[in-house]
Amino acid sequence: MAKTAAEIGQILADAKSEIRKEWARLATLQKKLEGKLIRTWTPDNADLEYRDLLRKASAPWLMFARDCIAQGVIIDGYTDAEVWAKAWQDNGMDGRQHAITKEAIGLGKSFIMHLPAENGRIVMRGISSLSTYAVYKDPWDDYPAWALTRIGKRKANFWNSDWYFFDNEGSYRFTGDIATPQDLEFTAHSLGETPVVMISNTLAMEGEPLSSVESAITTYERIVDATFTLEMVQRYGAFPQKWMAGGEIAKDENGNALVRSSVDGLLHASGTSGETARFGSFASASLSDVVTALDAHIKHLAAVCQVPPHYLLGAVINMSAEGIAAAESGYFRNIGERQSSLGEGYELALRTAAAMLGQTAAADDTSSQVHFADVSTRSLAQISDAIVKLSAVGAPLELLFAMIPGWSKTDVLEAARQALEAKRELLAIEQ
Repeated sequence: MAKTAAEIGQILADAKSEIRKEWARLATLQKKLEGKLIRTWTPDNADLEYRDLLRKASAPWLMFARDCIAQGVIIDGYTDAEVWAKAWQDNGMDGRQHAITKEAIGLGKSFIMHLPAENGRIVMRGISSLSTYAVYKDPWDDYPAWALTRIGKRKANFWNSDWYFFDNEGSYRFTGDIATPQDLEFTAHSLGETPVVMISNTLAMEGEPLSSVESAITTYERIVDATFTLEMVQRYGAFPQKWMAGGEIAKDENGNALVRSSVDGLLHASGTSGETARFGSFASASLSDVVTALDAHIKHLAAVCQVPPHYLLGAVINMSAEGIAAAESGYFRNIGERQSSLGEGYELALRTAAAMLGQTAAADDTSSQVHFADVSTRSLAQISDAIVKLSAVGAPLELLFAMIPGWSKTDVLEAARQALEAKRELLAIEQ
């Protein structure tokens, strides 16, 4: 039975403080990933030039690391081809998955919602954990008891917005404060569960799913400090400072020097004082030492996030194939773990879509799995050689062609179909 506006308002009013607390936690983490909350120490009398250097020292290194991990977790197929076509591809999830996966890796979780559409179709969309809150009756439940998500941008009043509320009966769209829903619109669904699925970065036994990069925040703060130091040194210390001893500098009536040393200025001593004046310069600061320290901090960040250093530094000099493979071994172990946990969420989302499409068998088939694109650095020659040798012993072409980098599930199936047709035609000619 559908809930009334008063019932929804009571549920959400009771959870209001927890919702605000969770969204504040995730918003703070998101700003740290974007490099907007990390600041090094600043003296009280810092001038505009100093503050400008400090502003330039912050860059979204944690987002770079997050994106490196997400680029290794790209779904390109599903066991059930019909569900893949009608749910995943029909909703453009090939492209939409990237934002969902990046948020799950960066913040620990993201969500996918399902809504019935016209002509027996469904709407399958990602919804951000920054504006979505789900309550689970038990920690091990697949589906939440209810979920709330904000639609569109936040208005001047934090709680005054457009909202979607989901439960096992349907979806409720309303406006205004969540404690007093206005203009309530109800749309029923036949799922029997709340049509919202969490995409978890880690399948935690208790507590919230963990971010893959949150543990590297302190390392990132050291990168900001080192970058700021580099900017200060190259601005004030890299130019050799000049000095003069024994000369006289003209002063005003208050005793202040009338000459200020500058890059485009020239100090000279004339008259009798010029005979005893001496000139020289201080040694310039070493930028290479600061750059070495900065590179070390970036390598520490790469180690904490299990990302190859050359992904962040862009430096691959005379590295052999074996060396690159060794540098990337930890990365591929990491994305293997991410694929396992994230894949469970995506598979549940596809089974949920199958149930909403009326495909009961596919919805109950827990053996169906998503397939992840191969992003390893193996050469095409190595893969081709392996395909030829494995096909000779009867390995299925669908599995072999899936090893080819850059080929989607559709490409694999079409190539396998054409290869089998060509083989049948050849056998027919020989007979």
